[in-house]
Amino acid sequence: MKKTILYYPTINIPNNSWLRNSLLYWDEVSSIVPMSWDDKILVNLSDDIKFLIDEGEFRPIKPEDLIIKTDNWKISEQFAKEFLEIATSESFKNFVEIQNHLNRFTNKRTEYDYLKIHNNKVSGTLQRQLEEINLAFRSDNYEWIFFEKHTAYLYMSILAKYLAEIDNEFTTISTDNRIYENFNFKQSVFENKLPIISCNFNNLLPTPNLNIPIKEIVKFKKRRSDNLNHFRKLITTYESKISKAKSNQEIKEASILFQDEISNGVLDLEKALNDARLKHSFKSLKSLISFKSGPIVAGTVGGIAEKFNILNIPIELKITGLAVTGMINISSDYIDYRNEKIVKLRESPFSYLYYARNKNLTLK
Repeated sequence: MKKTILYYPTINIPNNSWLRNSLLYWDEVSSIVPMSWDDKILVNLSDDIKFLIDEGEFRPIKPEDLIIKTDNWKISEQFAKEFLEIATSESFKNFVEIQNHLNRFTNKRTEYDYLKIHNNKVSGTLQRQLEEINLAFRSDNYEWIFFEKHTAYLYMSILAKYLAEIDNEFTTISTDNRIYENFNFKQSVFENKLPIISCNFNNLLPTPNLNIPIKEIVKFKKRRSDNLNHFRKLITTYESKISKAKSNQEIKEASILFQDEISNGVLDLEKALNDARLKHSFKSLKSLISFKSGPIVAGTVGGIAEKFNILNIPIELKITGLAVTGMINISSDYIDYRNEKIVKLRESPFSYLYYARNKNLTLK
């Protein structure tokens, strides 16, 4: 089974560090792409994505698998319910209002003030509900639905989460947009929270610079698959261990052992990149991981941090010979309980956030 990473909230993946990270550390990248009944792509894709499709590195994921297939109607209803609850929540409405004010948004809206989503991505029932509350309207030819811009991004974010769970491959969702990751998982207006682990890998992913052509990265990936698979396995094994830990001490012990392993892995991968003459820098990611340990899962939400002291376990990785200091930071976190089924059976992270050092993103 391939390991796929599904990007959201847009169809075309930005040509940035996210794409370069994902190409190296996953079997394939993907995004949500509307397609016709005969699998013809209905939107214009970037030249980079077209190239990746030809190379077998990109797989379009059809929204119709959730929206139209009768086998998934219950999951589709859950998706629509979650989206509407968040889209009509006070926190999201306040966010949209602030963004529109910052952009000097006026009350006179036209089609150009909206983002279009193909009608294959939206059920007829949801279309009508959105029209009733003025969050969307259909185009004259009914092929496209025009969403308020931020609502469109929210819709695609939540859609990605549900599509990943019904996908035939092992699919994890990911973004480089912290705001929509938070709306997807952490709604503060809801009281019921599910405890999870937030694992931050800071400056630990050797990543080709933005001026390196995508073709060169794919060539490197195919030539150095052994190096990349080894590095990827180090991270996934570590994430699995801490998810199954029964105490804070077990997490610490696993992290100490991981320190030497990841240091050697980074040095090995950097050497391979240098041999290929691919200039690179070190990027970061945050993964959300569900607790698999019975005692931790059984604990009360309010008492987990106190009982197991899983608050903040910073481990500094000083990698000799590099001009950067890698860090691992593990902490407890919470997401909305509506995501319980999605994370329950996961043996590895269910969401990743990539971030660049110079963006100064807050990881909490």
